This record gives sequence, structure tokens and C-alpha cells, in this order.
Amino acid sequence: MELWNRRDLVPPVLNTYACKTKNCKDEIRSFITAVTEALGFFESQKSFEKAAAYVSRFSVRWNNRFYNMHGFRLLKRLNQSLLRFRSVDIVHLLTNLASLLPDGNYLEKTAQLPTLANLDYLLVRLQGLGKLFCRIVALAWDAARYYVRFMSTGYFFNISSMFLCLLAEVWFKSKDICQRIVAFYNRLLPFRLFLQNTSEEWPSGIKCIYPEDLGVWLGEEYSEEILAQDDSAAGLNLKPDTSLFLLLTAEKEDLSTTKKVDALIDDKLARPSTEGEIIASIPKVLLMQRIKSDEGERVDRKRSTSAKNATGMPRFNADKIKSKFDVKKFIDDEKLKRRQDLSQAVTQDVNNNAFNAFATSMIRDLNQMSTGDFVKVFKDELKDLLGGRLGKNKPKKNKRFS
Repeated sequence: MELWNRRDLVPPVLNTYACKTKNCKDEIRSFITAVTEALGFFESQKSFEKAAAYVSRFSVRWNNRFYNMHGFRLLKRLNQSLLRFRSVDIVHLLTNLASLLPDGNYLEKTAQLPTLANLDYLLVRLQGLGKLFCRIVALAWDAARYYVRFMSTGYFFNISSMFLCLLAEVWFKSKDICQRIVAFYNRLLPFRLFLQNTSEEWPSGIKCIYPEDLGVWLGEEYSEEILAQDDSAAGLNLKPDTSLFLLLTAEKEDLSTTKKVDALIDDKLARPSTEGEIIASIPKVLLMQRIKSDEGERVDRKRSTSAKNATGMPRFNADKIKSKFDVKKFIDDEKLKRRQDLSQAVTQDVNNNAFNAFATSMIRDLNQMSTGDFVKVFKDELKDLLGGRLGKNKPKKNKRFS
């Protein structure tokens, strides 16, 4: 494992050495300024820490309700990355290093400076933070795009908009922090040639690479996600009624379609006519396309002639039921079909009380029997249910224990 990726990295001992300042006062002052500015920047990130705390709280508060949603899983992964940043405690590290520096306003002939090992440990931690914030930015962006799409459906609009605002704040501030980390690293790196070690080097027996430019070392994740500026909306004539969802998806195809639709609608609106004629003259498809997010091209499935048998009931092959999972899936599908379209359900001729009793008994005995016995009992009772004998009040022998 690379040194920058180790969470249990042991820091070196805080130590100083005596340095003559006759010919290096400017270098010492520059070093003190760089460390002081880095410390002041990370100490001022109270709003980012508050946003990270909200992410942690939301991931716990809504876990039971949205734990199976892809966007919420991205939010939980984002929370783990933010917790790792907190565990590094970069402010404490910079505070310890700043405590070893002399006063830059007045330098004596001999000044005490931190050893090279202390600076190397800081540089390694900055490498790890650079990688970590590239991941935070990517996760926040992916989660935000998911919630934009989810909001367009209209479900959980208030909660999704709250998540989206929080992710936008984390994404925006993380990009700035990542850029500042790269800048601080590049400023501190030249001082490795200036500082010295008094004891054995750190890390002991491990080769560590210190890239000359941290941004180049981070690669495409930094250049494309952090530095890249999105100019896709630069040529848009934004209006007060422009769709929020089309602007936030950042997909060129969607925005191109929006331009065409806006131009056609504006052309219709520019013609002098009554309000009723304007509304009637605009095709309904264009109006829906303007406010609706792009869900891809519609593909209609050809209706199979063999989907139903001669009696009009959907065909059901009991041989496909081979496991408890298949049984549970069949029951869930039947419940959905009975609610939406009863004619598509296999149990369409069964009354609700009989079907509910059958489904409840199956779910109850799901974990009480072996797979083979459970599937056999399910097929027998389903056959009885479709035959109309299960819902009667006559006593029936319990096949589970026969």
C-alpha cells in the first residue's frame, strides 16, 4: 500500500534543529508564511465541517427509509470519505508544525526550525487529502445527479431537494479545498531542500515519492473534475422559466433539445394572437418535452399473442418456481398486478381474502421450512387456490407437517 493511503501512518517525533539564518532569512520567512496560511485556511472551514456533519446526520436519520436507493448509498459513501478527512485532523498537524517555527518578524543569528521528517509527514498527508477530495467531489456529483433525476419524478420532492442542496454545498466547497491543498503542497515542497534531519529519516526503510506538482500527480480526476469548467450552458439564453432539471443534468444532448424547443415555442409566442390561440397552436408534445426530463427514446414492446391462454387468463409455469426467492417474487408480483391491473394477475379469479391468507401463510413459513419442502407446499397450495378450494371454510389438512 502506498504511504499516502495509510490511515495508521505513525508520525515522526516533533523535533527541531539549529539553523544559521545569515543567508536564508527569506526562505525561512516564506516557509513560515506558507504554514501559517495553510493553518488559517483549514481553521476557517467551519461551514464545510457543518455541511459534513449534516451529511453524517442525514445518512443515519434516513437510513431505514432509503437504505436500498442508489443515491442514498452514494450519500453514505460520501459520509465515509468525510469521516476519513476528519480523522486526518490536518489542523492539529499544522498547529504542531507551526509551534516549532520561530517568529518571522525577528530572526536571530541561529533559529530553531522543524526537521525534514516533520515536513515530509505533512506532504504525505496532503497527498492523501488530495486523493480523498477528488473522491468526495466525484461522489457528491454522482449523488446530486441521481437526486435531480429522482426529483423530476415528483416523489419525495422535499427530502430530495434538501439532499441536493447539501450535496451542492459539499461539492462546491470540496473543489475549492482540493485546489488549495494542491497549492499548499506545491509551495511547501521546495523547502525539502532547505530543511535537515537530526536523527534517522522518516519513514524508516520505506521509499516515498514526492511529486513536483501534486495536480499532475492526481491525474485526470483533478484536471477533469476539479479544474474543468463546465461551459455547456455558456451559450444558453437563460430565462426565468428555464427548467431547473435541464440545467442541472449538464448533458449537452438535453440542453441542445431545450434550445430547439425554446426556439419553436418563442416563435409561436411572438406571433400576435389571443391567449387561447397561442395555447392551442403550441403542440402538446413540445410543451411536455420542455418541462420533462429526457428519459431516452420510447420503445414499445410488441404484444405477444401467446401471453394469455384461450380462456383469457395469463399463463403460469409452476416449474419456474425453484427457490424461496422465486416464491417471494411471485407473491410480490401478484400483489402489484392485483392492485394495478387485475386481468394480468394469475390469481384474478381469487377473492382478496383468500389470496391474502395464502400470501400471509407463505411469508410466515418462509424461514421455517427447507427450500424443497417449501416450494412443494407452495405449488400444492397455489393449485388449491386456483381451484377455488383454499378459501372455503372447510377444515384442511396442514401439508407442512404431514
